[in-house]
Amino acid sequence: MSMEIFYFNLFKTRKPFCNIVLISLLLASANLVIFHEPILISYGNWLSISNPKPFADVAVSLGGENRLETAISLLTSGQVKIIYTDAVSLEYLKDKVKKSGLPSSKFYWGGSTKNTFDQALAFRRTMNSVSFPYRQVVIVSDRYHLRRSRWAFRQVLGADIKITTYATPANEAMSDPYWWKHKESRDWVISETKKFMFYSIYYGLLGRRMPLSPKDLAMHN
Repeated sequence: MSMEIFYFNLFKTRKPFCNIVLISLLLASANLVIFHEPILISYGNWLSISNPKPFADVAVSLGGENRLETAISLLTSGQVKIIYTDAVSLEYLKDKVKKSGLPSSKFYWGGSTKNTFDQALAFRRTMNSVSFPYRQVVIVSDRYHLRRSRWAFRQVLGADIKITTYATPANEAMSDPYWWKHKESRDWVISETKKFMFYSIYYGLLGRRMPLSPKDLAMHN
């Protein structure tokens, strides 16, 4: 059977609505094949929303040595007034503060947290317990984690707080706009895509606020 006859029979045997759906899928697939590189680059840029020159009241370091170091650099440059961090031990934070030479009053610790949404809840809880007023927040994290982080903090803090993001320094693989060519960045993007979809349903659509089970947290942190 020739290809022309195949497509004729394919569309002939289906209802008009099915034909429209099938044509749309074929066109979408063709566009993805032809324009896959700009589409994938745009998606990577969408995930890694980083403000090149952030100014805020608080830098929120979402754990990790590189993230805290980056937040400290924002503090020493005068771009933020204080630093909030969690998901690191208090002993580790005290050691970093001592080495930085900065006053301990510039640092706030939110304790142990389980996932990004829990970090947003811990931040609000901690800042509500102190007298420091804030209207602008900059979230410091790895580049592909920024979109989900900002979304989570927006859900918790609401629209009255201005939230921006700032990426930690990245290696060549993580900085390459052709992220799908490197296993490290490819794994990050795939993981963040799945987690963002889960967050959108669990915390967004369903409006859940309670921490997940340890097993679920290991999959969706």
